[in-house]
Amino acid sequence: MPMKKNLAKTAALLSALLLTLCLSACSMGLNEMLIVKRAYRQVADMDSLSFTVDADLDAQLASVPIRAGLDGDCSCIIDPGTLYMDMSIDMGKLGKLELPIYLFAQDDALQLRIGLGGEEEALWFSSSLPLSNGKSQDKAVDVETVLTLLQDDPEALSIGDSETVNGVLCRPFILKIPGALLTDALSTADPEGGSSVEDLVLTIWIAEEEGSPVRLSADLASLLQYLLDNSHAPLVSQLKIKTLPTTVDITGFNDVESIKLPQAG
Repeated sequence: MPMKKNLAKTAALLSALLLTLCLSACSMGLNEMLIVKRAYRQVADMDSLSFTVDADLDAQLASVPIRAGLDGDCSCIIDPGTLYMDMSIDMGKLGKLELPIYLFAQDDALQLRIGLGGEEEALWFSSSLPLSNGKSQDKAVDVETVLTLLQDDPEALSIGDSETVNGVLCRPFILKIPGALLTDALSTADPEGGSSVEDLVLTIWIAEEEGSPVRLSADLASLLQYLLDNSHAPLVSQLKIKTLPTTVDITGFNDVESIKLPQAG
């Protein structure tokens, strides 16, 4: 049940955000409302997803600065909740790392497996992030929750001019998402060190004709730092993320049939 609940809640959060846009009549015209309604229907019916990720990491491990470019091809299944990333990390003069990465929920924790080397002969490292004991899992991430958190912030929503993204004419919708909402969507246990997710500014480019989400963009530094602070991996928990501007380009909806997890090494 947790495997389904946590990635499903994340998808539900995106659906709730899109539907909230539909209900935000102020600063949104009829055309924009129709675009978002079509996007909401598509996300609400989503069983799986494929996408690419492009990010630039600026971090520090102890006193050592770390800068790297990350890009990967990703597949995600909502139920059972499973994410696979074929990730490439460019460390500049230090070379390039090719990492298969799996993220899934199991045994009341969010499990992470990272492989070093080729997929077949990779050396696997595992880590986990404890999930909450049930209280926050019982709290639905619904439209009412999103509206309550966003309605008092005049900067919660803005809409940009039409632009072409990946050959598709889109409208960018810019949302300021409260960190508390992201924490609830993750359903993680309360952090021992008092760490919290900061507010996130998320831009969603939606195709004007089809209403399909085409691109998402945000700085995920605070979100990743929260996950690291609550992980069971001592080395990565010492990593301090400064910035992580990330762009996600959607390449397919409902096009992933299955993801086979590797055996833990």
